[in-house]
Amino acid sequence: MKKKVISLFLAVMLVTLAGCSGSDNNTEKTITGNEEIQNMEGADTTGTPLSGDVDIWAPYEETVTLRTVTSEIANAVYPEGDDVTSNVWTREYKERFNVEVVTDWVSDEYDTKLNLSIAEGDLPDVFHVNESQLQQLVDADLIWDLTDIYETYASDAVKSYISSDPDCLEAGQRNGRLYGIPQMHYGPLEQLDYVWIRKDWRENLNLDEPETMDDLVEIMRAFMKEYGGYGMGAEQTLDHLNLLAVGWGAHPDAWIRTDDGQIAYGSVQPEMKAALEAWSEWYKEGILSPDFAMMDLEKMNQDVISGKVGVQPFYQWWGWNPGKDVVSALGKDAYFEPFQIPGATGEEVLQTLTFANTSYTVVSKSCEHPEAALKLINLYGYILDDAAGKEDQEWIDSFTMNDMAHVVGAFRVLNPNSGDIDYTQTIEALKAQDPSGITTVGAMQRYNDNIEWMEKQTPSALGSVLQIGLGRCSYGIAKNIIDNGKYIRSELKGITPDTLINSGTTLEDILTEGFTKIIIGDQPIDYFDTVVDNWKAAGGEQVTLEMNEIYNQ
Repeated sequence: MKKKVISLFLAVMLVTLAGCSGSDNNTEKTITGNEEIQNMEGADTTGTPLSGDVDIWAPYEETVTLRTVTSEIANAVYPEGDDVTSNVWTREYKERFNVEVVTDWVSDEYDTKLNLSIAEGDLPDVFHVNESQLQQLVDADLIWDLTDIYETYASDAVKSYISSDPDCLEAGQRNGRLYGIPQMHYGPLEQLDYVWIRKDWRENLNLDEPETMDDLVEIMRAFMKEYGGYGMGAEQTLDHLNLLAVGWGAHPDAWIRTDDGQIAYGSVQPEMKAALEAWSEWYKEGILSPDFAMMDLEKMNQDVISGKVGVQPFYQWWGWNPGKDVVSALGKDAYFEPFQIPGATGEEVLQTLTFANTSYTVVSKSCEHPEAALKLINLYGYILDDAAGKEDQEWIDSFTMNDMAHVVGAFRVLNPNSGDIDYTQTIEALKAQDPSGITTVGAMQRYNDNIEWMEKQTPSALGSVLQIGLGRCSYGIAKNIIDNGKYIRSELKGITPDTLINSGTTLEDILTEGFTKIIIGDQPIDYFDTVVDNWKAAGGEQVTLEMNEIYNQ
C-alpha cells in the first residue's frame, strides 16, 4: 500500500455535500422520533449518546439521501435495466427506509480514485476504506465518531458479528472510539489453502491420497508421464506456490512470532529457503512450467482448463473459478478435489490465518444522517442470515443470486460465523435430504447447488459442492484443521506500520524477484541470504522494529 497525504486544512472544511439531504445546516437535524444531532457547525460529532427508544427498522418520514461510491462487481449479473448503482438493493432501501442511495462514481481503481477524493475533500456520505485511509480520515477529523450511533442503531445481529472478533473491532477504533465499522469476513474456514488434484486422473491411475510432499511429487510425476504437460499450476507472483510453503514450516506473507518471542516476517525465515530449494528442483524437472517466470493468473488457469496440468495450489473457492470452466471444457468428471497441504519435513503442518478484515465503513462528518448507514447495514445482515424461512425464497434470491450480495459496497457487515453455520446446516440438510432446518441464504444456496449437481451436473453448481458437500470438500478439511488448532495467526492485526505503508510494493517486489531467480536457476539457493539482506536494507528491518513496537508490548 502506498502512503497517501491529506492536507490538514481539509479537516476544517465546512462545505455541505449534496448528499444526506435533510434539514438546513443552521438547525438541528432530526434522526428519528425524538433523536437529534446538532448541525454541522459546532456539532458534537464525537458520539454524544442518543436518548430515547429507537426503532432501527422504522422508515424516515422524509426521504434521506446518502451519497456513496463503489466499484464494479465483475461476476454480478443484473436484470435488464439494473446496474451496480440501481438494483434490487437500492430499491429496497427506498421502499423499506425511505433512503435514496446515490452513487457518485464507480471505478475498478477504487482505492486510487478514493484517495484522490479524500485529497480534494470531495467525500461521499458513506463509503468503505482500508486501514490506511481510515487513519488519514481520523487524523484529519473528516469522519463521524460512530461509537454511540453504532450502539443505538446497529442490530443485535450486526453487533454479534463484530464482537465475535475483538481484533476487528479494535482495528476500527481510535482511543476506544469507533470510527470505522469493520466489514468483517466469513470466518476462518474461508482462509485456509489447499492443493487441488484432478480427481479422474488420480482415480484412473489408482494413486493414493498424498500424505507427504514426496507423495504429491509422485502424483505429479505420474500425471506427467500418463497425460503429458507439466506437474503443477503456479504463476509468476508466487502467490499460489507460496500456499505450499507451510509444508516446510514456512509462513510467507505473514508476521509470525518466533521462538524468542519476537515478531518476524515469515517470508524471510530459514524455512522459506528450504521451500525455495525444493521448488527450484521442481522447475529443473519440469514439474513447474518452463514459462513459470512469465505466467500470469489467466494463463495458469487456462492451462488447468485445457488439461495441461492436474495439480494446483489454490483457495477454497476453486470450484467456482476455474472449476466451472474445467468441467465445461473437459467433462463432469474432470474436476479437481481439495487436499490438505502435506508436510515435507515430517513435522505437523500448521496453516496460516491472517487478519481477515480489510475494509471499514465510514461516514463523512458532512452527512446529516449517519445512522441511516447502520439501517442499511442491518438490512444486509437480516437478508443474508435471518430471512430464510421467514421471507419468500424468490424474494431472498433476488438479493443473493448472481453475486448480487456483493454489490452493496459500504452497506454490509459480514457474519464471521457464517462459514461454520453454512457448513453445518448444509451437511445436515444433505444427509437428511431435508432443507427445512436451514436458516441462512448461504446454506440454502449450497444445498440447492448440491442437489443441482447431483441431478444435472450443472457446472455453475460445482463451486458449492467442492466447498461444502458430502464428498471431499474444502470447508470439511478446513473445519478439521481449525477445530484441532492446526494453525498459527499472523501478528499483523489492522494497524499497519508506517514504513510498510510507505514502501508500497518495494519490499514484496524484492522478495518475488529474488525468489524467482532462485526457482528458475538464475541464482543458487544461497542467494536467499542476499535477498533477505536486500529486503532488510530497503525497509524490512525497520518494519520489523515497528511491528514489535506496535504488537509486542
